[in-house]
Amino acid sequence: MRINSLVARFALAFAVSCLVSVSITSSAMAQADKTSQPSISSGEQNLVKGINAAPNPAAKLKAAAELIKKYPKSSLRTRVASDMADQIARVAEPSEKISLAQEYRGVFTDQSEQHLITPILIEGYIDAKRPDDAFSTGAEYLAHNPDALRVLVGLLSVGTDQAKVRNTKFLEPSLQYGARVVELIEANKKPADMDEGVWTQYRTAVLPGVHRSLGILNLVKGDRAQAKAHVLKAVEGSASDPYNYLLLSTVLYDEYQDAAKRYKNLPDGKAQTDELQKVHAALDAVIDAYAHLLALSEGVAALQPPRQQFMADMESYYKYRHNNSTAGMQQLIDKYKVAAKP
Repeated sequence: MRINSLVARFALAFAVSCLVSVSITSSAMAQADKTSQPSISSGEQNLVKGINAAPNPAAKLKAAAELIKKYPKSSLRTRVASDMADQIARVAEPSEKISLAQEYRGVFTDQSEQHLITPILIEGYIDAKRPDDAFSTGAEYLAHNPDALRVLVGLLSVGTDQAKVRNTKFLEPSLQYGARVVELIEANKKPADMDEGVWTQYRTAVLPGVHRSLGILNLVKGDRAQAKAHVLKAVEGSASDPYNYLLLSTVLYDEYQDAAKRYKNLPDGKAQTDELQKVHAALDAVIDAYAHLLALSEGVAALQPPRQQFMADMESYYKYRHNNSTAGMQQLIDKYKVAAKP
């Protein structure tokens, strides 16, 4: 088993919440339209009606641009800006989302308005598989908003995907962003615009995935000590995830290989005997990680093709440690299977 092939071969099962910004639904504009306020001129109200009647986000944005051009200090500006950001966030096609977000930035130029749209633009770059644009825009945004959790998580995910295909261009910033995510979540710094239910998901589901990403990034970097620390954190947070044990078995196998090399280079004697015990302990740890992996990967579609190789490796290691016998091996695997839900 090789780190490079494993890291490149298997996708990270890391569900990352979409990057979204604070939004106000179109009902806000509709309410403003229905409310008679002396500060809102009939011209402004007519333009808002045009925004509401526009058939799609692109048309709405053009109508909104007309309102801002004619009434740049309109009291409706904040509501319109928020609603337009929400409209663009809902656009599914990445290139369209990018185009609209860029157009929005040219219309709504206040700092608060830019704060609304930039995470959406970054999301568009991520979905369009434009990592250079995502990271450059993300770095600029995070320089002023270092605690933007969704942006940090999104960029970490992209950087991890790039590292798995041996593109290390984004390795260092990804490591920094991942460390910041861990810091924010462990300090319970919930974003103001995130409800408690989503925050609970970040603490219980996203955090283990972040540690797994940091494990992958550190493996690619060559820092196996840090990789192991993060993978163990991922296992601790999500003990039923087979991908965590896939990574753990990779790290532990390398530790076993290192111990075996040290053993071979030692002269006969007590030092060599002591090292052999470490070799066996290291291999037993690999076997246990493989038992978890085989138990938990059963039925996981993405891991079915390599399961035969996993089983062959497990059998080879197990037989070496048990007098060329597989007696008890299946029972060890079965011990780690998750009970089916009733």
